[in-house]
Amino acid sequence: MIVSHVISEAALAITGVGVFWSFFGRLPLYNRLLWGFFLLTISLAALAGAVRFAGYTVIIPLHESVQTLASTLGIACVVIAAWAFVMGRTVSLMSFSITLIIGLLLFVVFLLPDVRVFRPVVSSLGILVVMLLGVLGLMRRVPNALWIVIAVMLAAIGTKAGSFADLMNPTDFYHYMLALSLLGFGKAVQR
Repeated sequence: MIVSHVISEAALAITGVGVFWSFFGRLPLYNRLLWGFFLLTISLAALAGAVRFAGYTVIIPLHESVQTLASTLGIACVVIAAWAFVMGRTVSLMSFSITLIIGLLLFVVFLLPDVRVFRPVVSSLGILVVMLLGVLGLMRRVPNALWIVIAVMLAAIGTKAGSFADLMNPTDFYHYMLALSLLGFGKAVQR
């Protein structure tokens, strides 16, 4: 049992659900669902991680699968959700469905052992696209687009957790930075 990891994973899970509950209720349905898949897959992965770090090792394969889901389906959803936010568009059923299909196909492909090593590349590329969309939002003078940039920067800082090892455990640091990042995404859509 690693108590600090349990606490940081639980904080991340609660933050993801809380941000979705607090900030995304007024969005159009498919926009909200895209943001929800992003936030709630991260929360689900964090919840599974909390259980794993609490000593329930049987959940390790499920935890790894849910992490893959968050880094494929979740990333695909946040890219399209951020695009819709920046462009001021309402996501159609067709766009929503295509996004889900692509995200789920990526998920299935990245469950394969030979392909799994490339999962971080897809996540990084997706987050880079979200950052570029945030910058496009700033150029278009979209209210709150700066929050998307801040959210991505916080997530990026979290990936450099090893650099902050003197400050706190790198795994915990990553979880807390990701929780702050989710809060930033919530602030972006706040009216």
